[in-house]
Amino acid sequence: MLVPRTAGVWLLPVALASALAFALALLVTPAEAQTRKAVRPAAKPYAKQYTKRTLPRRAAAPAPAPVAANPNVVGRDAMLLVDAESGRELEAHAADDLRHPASLTKIMTLYLTFGALDAGQLKLSDRLPVSVRAASMQPSKLGVPAGGTLMVRDAVMGLITRSANDAAVVLAEGIAGDEDSFAQLMTQKARQLGMTSTVFRNASGLPSTYQVTTARDLTRLAQAMLRDFPHYYPLFSTRSWPFGRTILTNHNRMLGNYAGADGIKTGYINASGFNLVMSAMRDNRRLIGVVLGGNSVGERDEVMADMMDRGFEKCRTMRLAAWQQPQQPTTARYTAINFTPGAAPAEPQQQVARSYNPPNGSRSIADVVSEQAAPTTAAVSPLAMTRGPTPPQGSQAAEAPAGWAIQLGSTFATRPAANAALRTALSRLPGLRSDARPAVDALKSARGQITYRARLTNLDESGAARGCRTLKNAKLFSCTPVAVE
Repeated sequence: MLVPRTAGVWLLPVALASALAFALALLVTPAEAQTRKAVRPAAKPYAKQYTKRTLPRRAAAPAPAPVAANPNVVGRDAMLLVDAESGRELEAHAADDLRHPASLTKIMTLYLTFGALDAGQLKLSDRLPVSVRAASMQPSKLGVPAGGTLMVRDAVMGLITRSANDAAVVLAEGIAGDEDSFAQLMTQKARQLGMTSTVFRNASGLPSTYQVTTARDLTRLAQAMLRDFPHYYPLFSTRSWPFGRTILTNHNRMLGNYAGADGIKTGYINASGFNLVMSAMRDNRRLIGVVLGGNSVGERDEVMADMMDRGFEKCRTMRLAAWQQPQQPTTARYTAINFTPGAAPAEPQQQVARSYNPPNGSRSIADVVSEQAAPTTAAVSPLAMTRGPTPPQGSQAAEAPAGWAIQLGSTFATRPAANAALRTALSRLPGLRSDARPAVDALKSARGQITYRARLTNLDESGAARGCRTLKNAKLFSCTPVAVE
């Protein structure tokens, strides 16, 4: 076979290189070959910290046990929208079908906790023990180790913002002794509130086959929270809460993203989908909405926003009474202002535990909570978050005390936003807390729009000027000392 000259030119260097490599291989002794096999590349500088010896040894939370499906729960999605004042149903879909509540369960956990606070069986400053069971809860959680303690105030805010499962168990055990007993109290209270289809098996909402509710029952629970604990309800508008070196952010993205939204709770487990109970105020109208079974947070929130928009528009064509803010009950021992971040929890001003005494002379928190009836009402204290009837056009809702006041900003879109500003301002003005009176006035524009003015009243001129300088230096608000008549 003939080989072209060009091919021979290219094959000669290749043959020479192969012959040279073979000759060098013959020069290597067996000992040298063994030595070369023992040589390994140098370890990378960061490799050592990922070896098993240097990994932190932390006890892993046990994997959740498989949960059997409930044959009575045949779907996930449900919706309901009602007018909070009248209870009038505005829109509904599968509102009476059984669903899993997920972390919406914590609304009832908080309801019973607020009852224990007002009954005098818990104080905000109490430190409750964290059991092994509480510490072993799946996330979301605060992460306090077993054997530690958790302040009641932080536990409450941990539920509202991070939806902390460990905090729910800590409160349940602190109130009823164990979570199973607390779940029985939850179901008992549900029946008292007219939640006829709801059964609770735990305090957190983590997966449980027989923990079920309906959109209608959840609406009744939200109505009860607004009616029975108006002095605590503003806590549900909290956007963030400092816990140790961590800032807990609220899972409810509708706060700040939907005009008038001021609470109350989100939830999710695989069996339920993405759930939300929300309340919003517009034009002196309060609506309560429930959306269950969303495929994502975004879808759930969009469905809720659209339903709320339709509801507020529908209300314009209906003759419904305006929302009347419930008055603070006489049993109230704290208000939302006592939850100011960073401040030592104030001690309650009165002891209001009922005068029941069991035969053995002892009385558990569970006794108080289980026998609670609907609280009575009385005049509202200066710190109560209240709202009166709509004032005449262009006028103030109420007369302010004579003297001077600090006006925060211009006006606020919602009353909860104005109240939140007052709480923040007072937390930075400890020297004025004993004298200042928070006041929120509803103002109606010529076009009928309602806005809310926030003032700290009952001050002298120097106190108002000094306080306003402090707030400006902290870069919290624009503020103005104003003389009031």
